[in-house]
Amino acid sequence: MNTNALTRAYLVLGGLGAASLIAYGIYKSSVPASMASTPAPVVQPAPVDTKVFGVMTAARFIARGQAITREDVATTSIAGAVPRGARTAIGDVVGKVATTDILPQQLLLDSTMSADPAQAGLAALVPAGFRAISILTNDEIAVSQFVRPGDKVDIQLVLPDAVLNTQPGLERPDGNLGEARTVLQDVLVLTVGTTLGDPSLAQAASEQAAGATGRRSEPSRTISLAMTPDQIAKFALARSLGSFYLSLRGSDDLQLVDDNTAKLSDIRGPTPPPSAQAAPQQRPIELIVGDRTQLIYPKTSGEPR
Repeated sequence: MNTNALTRAYLVLGGLGAASLIAYGIYKSSVPASMASTPAPVVQPAPVDTKVFGVMTAARFIARGQAITREDVATTSIAGAVPRGARTAIGDVVGKVATTDILPQQLLLDSTMSADPAQAGLAALVPAGFRAISILTNDEIAVSQFVRPGDKVDIQLVLPDAVLNTQPGLERPDGNLGEARTVLQDVLVLTVGTTLGDPSLAQAASEQAAGATGRRSEPSRTISLAMTPDQIAKFALARSLGSFYLSLRGSDDLQLVDDNTAKLSDIRGPTPPPSAQAAPQQRPIELIVGDRTQLIYPKTSGEPR
């Protein structure tokens, strides 16, 4: 082969190589990015040093204001980091007071319990414009302990005769000024005893505790009521003068009654008029003249002489 033929062969091969490179570049630019091959994900093995913690949770419902006991606490295992405010030792939660209602299996966090019972707070239950006042009651006063938080009651006052007898200008038609009247109506019951929160759930918690210990705690005799400042002033004065009673209203009863003062005459009826007294019998005077005897009756007042 001569030199000219060899040169032409090299030129042809070079042209074919250049055309191949140009065609490959055009193909790469026309292929969609979605069709491009993606690298396979790399699976990271789980760390072998992951820690498991036992955190304190509620074993049963814990009412707001209730002291937490060992029977109220359960342990739940979690992997990784301990949630903020959670406790891992039972001694960190037993004896504290729930500051809110805690449901079963809920974490016992620092934000839901406190060592200070006052943190449970009655103030959150008092409506705006009202004040809380507590009174000591018994079965007769408080409807045999059937009053529950959220109920509405009326307050009746009994004023004895000794109190009203000191007021000048009062007539005494029946000899007794004692009376009873309704002084406050539709008063909201905030608490019965020292447990705050949902009364039905708190009652269930009390029954659970009684079943666990075999002893049923005596119900508290203290009731907290929500009153306006004017109502508190009226009730405080009334309580210092006589005895009071609570009457439970129906859940749908919103009617307020007018003055319903009851007096002694309303119970025993009107006093009958005094009966006319018979004129006293006059004793006759015996007049003896000689052998004659005569009885003389003296005249009574009003008789003609």
